[in-house]
Amino acid sequence: MKRTVKDQSGAGKFKIGEILQKAGYITVNQFEEAKKIHKKTGERLGRILLENGTLERDTIANFLSRMHNYTLVSIDQEPPSQEALDLLPYETAKRFLALPLRMAGNTLQITMAEPTDHIEVEELQDIVNMGLDVCVSTARDIIDAYKKYYKIDEEEYRSFFTFKDECSDEEEITQVEDFGALVSDAAEDFEIESGSEDESAFDQFSASDAPIIKLVNGILVKAVQEGVSDIHIEPFEKTMQVR
Repeated sequence: MKRTVKDQSGAGKFKIGEILQKAGYITVNQFEEAKKIHKKTGERLGRILLENGTLERDTIANFLSRMHNYTLVSIDQEPPSQEALDLLPYETAKRFLALPLRMAGNTLQITMAEPTDHIEVEELQDIVNMGLDVCVSTARDIIDAYKKYYKIDEEEYRSFFTFKDECSDEEEITQVEDFGALVSDAAEDFEIESGSEDESAFDQFSASDAPIIKLVNGILVKAVQEGVSDIHIEPFEKTMQVR
């Protein structure tokens, strides 16, 4: 019997990051940053985007269910059968961030955090040697299910979240809470004596001056976080308003 993947979404040729970027859920820059972390840690793009706060926990699963016709599975409400768990060892499930759910004839229903990679789905199909009915669940639900149903220990469970520590040496983005200090630092560094406009007075301030760069980055981060379409900077005699 020919093995089949019951997945008619048409999204399989794209990686999850590409799909989300094309749909407007992430920016090109956010996608590129996630790919850099993926290259360094080997972590999945979807999990990177979730753990760094770019996306909410259920964004990917809800989006794929709504727009790409994957069945959304809440594992707590639809727990896996022991028969299905026996078909897929933990190490294999972990590799694909997948969880087998139940058998239906010669088809295994399985849920994945990133089911859009057809290469992985086909590889998984070859491993179990049967047809797959591919669904989607949140990554966190699947990881929690590993602890509950595969009985992994606490150390193994926590290993799913260690990649954030491995990226600790990455450049940190200024958070919006730092605006007050950033403005003060930038103002102090750019305080020029009144009337001093000769070229040498401005040469000392280059694009590499940290306070002003952090201030601009902070403004941009705030704009992205709030989903604004425009940034307006209105200067006054001694103050500046950003809206």
